[in-house]
Amino acid sequence: MRVISLVLAVGSIVAAATSQVEALEYTPVSSPGQQPFLVVSGEFKDNEPLNAFSNAVAGSGARMIVFNSPGGNVGSALRLGRMIRAAGLDTLQVRQLQCASACSLAFLGGVHRVAEPGTIGIHRAWLKWTDGISREEAKARVELGTAAITSYVVEMGVDPELIELASSYDKHDIRYLSASEMAELRVTNVAANQSPADTSQVSTRPDPAPVPVPAPDARQQAESAAVAFVKDLIEHHGDNDDFALAQVQASYARTVDYYGKLTNLSSIIQDKRNYYRRWPERVYNVRNDSVVVTCANDRCMVSGVYDWVVRSPSTHKQDKGVADFSYTISTGPYPKIIAETSKVRS
Repeated sequence: MRVISLVLAVGSIVAAATSQVEALEYTPVSSPGQQPFLVVSGEFKDNEPLNAFSNAVAGSGARMIVFNSPGGNVGSALRLGRMIRAAGLDTLQVRQLQCASACSLAFLGGVHRVAEPGTIGIHRAWLKWTDGISREEAKARVELGTAAITSYVVEMGVDPELIELASSYDKHDIRYLSASEMAELRVTNVAANQSPADTSQVSTRPDPAPVPVPAPDARQQAESAAVAFVKDLIEHHGDNDDFALAQVQASYARTVDYYGKLTNLSSIIQDKRNYYRRWPERVYNVRNDSVVVTCANDRCMVSGVYDWVVRSPSTHKQDKGVADFSYTISTGPYPKIIAETSKVRS
């Protein structure tokens, strides 16, 4: 399936998928003889709930994501990008639709990434002003945010020079990348005249006898869903307290093997609340290449490593380090955490 075919298919739904959407919407689209794809439309809101994305992918069978978004909240865009990567999906951007600001980060989540020239817009990170915040605190928050974005860009296999280029432009002067810039910075890794699944131009090593890649089986789908669930949960800990606690409420079973002790949900929520109050500012980044997942008998165990940075402006304290984590999930339509443990390495 070549990009020109997808351009025609996407063009047929431009009127339906516009940037006027209040919250993110997911529109499955199919064209005769083509695999279905999913259009993500709207602005990324603070603490955007993304469970609907996983449901839309599973329900549509889409293997490619197309965006129509002016951007929005960076944290939500990073979470969606990681969900895209964990599910093994590709991304495509065409001229009829837009993908700028935070949307460009979500686009990087694609395993294979295709974009027409002038469709990916970037600018430097900025902080929404909050009353009472000092200049020093604002600077520290921007530095934390930039570090999180840079870590994500590297994790996605993109040249961190992208961040340096973006830093030259403010949010009112978005820079749209050329085809050569996207290729050099590895924003794209498949040429626009290729099939997204055709990676023959990505590597300089010839491959005269390509082996067809089979569609993911039920086990692979369960593993991808479990990884996306856990990564989304861990990185939600960096959100505002109310939303992070709501995520815990929705994601944990009523009773959990919590650090080796059988603990009820209300006690877990209180433990998390105490931690969030101690460290009001939090950033967590799972190392994608560290994640190991095993699924059997309606259970999945997901383990790996994440980097963390926490700050308390009121006490002028900051801490950071690396931690190992392990979660066990009961799978199904509404997955729940049934066991959790972690250990700080440093």
